[in-house]
Amino acid sequence: MTELGLWSPSKIPLFYLNNMTIETHLKHKKRNQCLIGGIVFLLIWIFPLSAFCQKASIKEVTVRGTNGGWKVSFDVEKCFTQKMEEAIQSGIQTTFTFYINLYQKRGWWKDRKVASVEFHHTIQYHPIQKIYQVALEENTSSLTISSIEEAKKLMSKVKELKIRSSSPLEPGVPTYFRIKAELDPVRLPLRLEYLFFFVSLWDFETDWHIESLPP
Repeated sequence: MTELGLWSPSKIPLFYLNNMTIETHLKHKKRNQCLIGGIVFLLIWIFPLSAFCQKASIKEVTVRGTNGGWKVSFDVEKCFTQKMEEAIQSGIQTTFTFYINLYQKRGWWKDRKVASVEFHHTIQYHPIQKIYQVALEENTSSLTISSIEEAKKLMSKVKELKIRSSSPLEPGVPTYFRIKAELDPVRLPLRLEYLFFFVSLWDFETDWHIESLPP
């Protein structure tokens, strides 16, 4: 005790100093977390995720009539990014989903859907064998590829998919296909979640592509 009856700093109990140190550390940690969170939010607000993403799209669409139906072919451009390739090379199974719908226009109500197809392309890299297994659901084929470039072409291309109308088409009514592709959600292993912090930066979803059929 000092002459004023107060504790001298040198006489403060050790456990009290330890508690003060822990509380100070926790406050600094919480402040740093809030600061980091604020910076991330600010960056996303200033630069939306779409600004960092390349926009995938449906291209090179061809439709050929055959035996009362159609054969549809198309490519998906800009669907692979460097981060996606790194994830595939690490052995993560990656799946593209394709949607193809056929409509006939109706002036008094929403357009009539007369055909609908959904299918998947899946790629899996096997690091030990150094091969890519590509499964194309529309023709139930599974291909083994040694080249990443060839595997990417198979994943992003749909060739002569057969589509038939589920009901008779009304003659003389405008008819069109709507085509879309997207990357299925991927759950990354914990270590890779740290590596790909903004995992949504390598997600993709195309806009609906409209392909009108000749009258």
